[in-house]
Amino acid sequence: MKKSFLLVIGCLLIAVVLTSENTFGQSDEGKSGTVYSKYGTGLPLLNNTAQEKGMGIIGVSFNDISSPGLHNPAFWSKGIYTRVAANFDFTSYSIKDFSGEGNNSLLNIGSFQAVFPLSKDKLGLSVALFPETRTSYNVNSSQVIPFGTGSTEYFSNRTGTGGITKFEVGLGYKINNTISVGYAPSYSFLTEKENRSVVFIDGRVSSNLTTRSVNGTSFSHRFGLLLNKRSVFSKSDLIQFGASLTLPTNYDATRTTNTRKNVGSASEIVQIGGTEMADVSLPTKVAAGFTYFLNPKFNASAEIQFENWEEAKYEFSNSDERAFKNRKVIGTGFQYHPYRGRSAKFLSNFKYSAGVTFDSGHLEISNEEVSTLWFSAGLGLVSPNLRTGSSFDLSFQYGLRGTTRGGLVKENIFGINLSVNLTELMFLQRKLN
Repeated sequence: MKKSFLLVIGCLLIAVVLTSENTFGQSDEGKSGTVYSKYGTGLPLLNNTAQEKGMGIIGVSFNDISSPGLHNPAFWSKGIYTRVAANFDFTSYSIKDFSGEGNNSLLNIGSFQAVFPLSKDKLGLSVALFPETRTSYNVNSSQVIPFGTGSTEYFSNRTGTGGITKFEVGLGYKINNTISVGYAPSYSFLTEKENRSVVFIDGRVSSNLTTRSVNGTSFSHRFGLLLNKRSVFSKSDLIQFGASLTLPTNYDATRTTNTRKNVGSASEIVQIGGTEMADVSLPTKVAAGFTYFLNPKFNASAEIQFENWEEAKYEFSNSDERAFKNRKVIGTGFQYHPYRGRSAKFLSNFKYSAGVTFDSGHLEISNEEVSTLWFSAGLGLVSPNLRTGSSFDLSFQYGLRGTTRGGLVKENIFGINLSVNLTELMFLQRKLN
């Protein structure tokens, strides 16, 4: 267990160093995410696993022994396995606005998490690295402006990457068979970069390229609660209530703007103006929900999350801050796994899920709410090896976001999400080395 712990910590620390310059939100050249991520610190993420996405839920009341889950720190108190999970996402966007249509895509590394059972089915330690918000956009526009006695046309491009990433270490503690609690502090860092280029078509005015960078750090705190009761309506059923609270996170952020200046035959990067300082913050977040396990084969969940974005700050842009509105996410879905126990037969270890999610969004632009409706389906495969709880989960999502009214963008979104969950059975004495 000690070697596994040191290996995971080492990998996470390396990832922290890498993502301090290149955060999870960055995309490949020529590809982009959603245009709505250009507001403030980017689009807020749920960070639910592929299994939870397949059920259409946030993940605050549902837990699986093979998947630790990020949303409720109280989950980490349960289990005898050391669990390591990695999540990956591919998203394709079909976009439409008043001027035309287009397509783009984004491949992301989601979250890394490891949970260690410090005390069997009693006390667990979680170490995780995950994006809280993501900025990834590529916006092009052209405009004709007066110039001298005539006019000239220019082409502009804005490309943004980055977001907020958290490195979190937390504990989950099982008080008794009914109540579990958890607490997770995290180091949170904001890194955003926007490249702006302006090219005049007729060449009468020189082209210009600037890079604007926003940086900041802070500490964040989360709390979790899990209640469960068995034999509610039958001898084999179980109902769980889960809740989590994330406190506001405040950053003393800085912003710098640089450009490349030609000096003779060479060029150098020059800062434009001084370093700006402003308050940036993420809001209070509260989530709660119920999961009902009818029997070992079937479970259903209903969850809700509220984020008070009207209290959030982004003082670098008053227009961005005015666009913030309170966000609600409501999800419901089910999971069915028809096998009675572990089996060597391949098809007997599949589990199936489906769900629906409504996300009101955290933006209101031109008096239009930028909401998203998601339809989800999932497929999971559990290892037939009785000594491990490893699993692979795959989910498919189709979403409808935004509108073309008010000069906005409508997005049809298709997402594929993969979670790889590796476990190591601890506390089992080996008879042979």
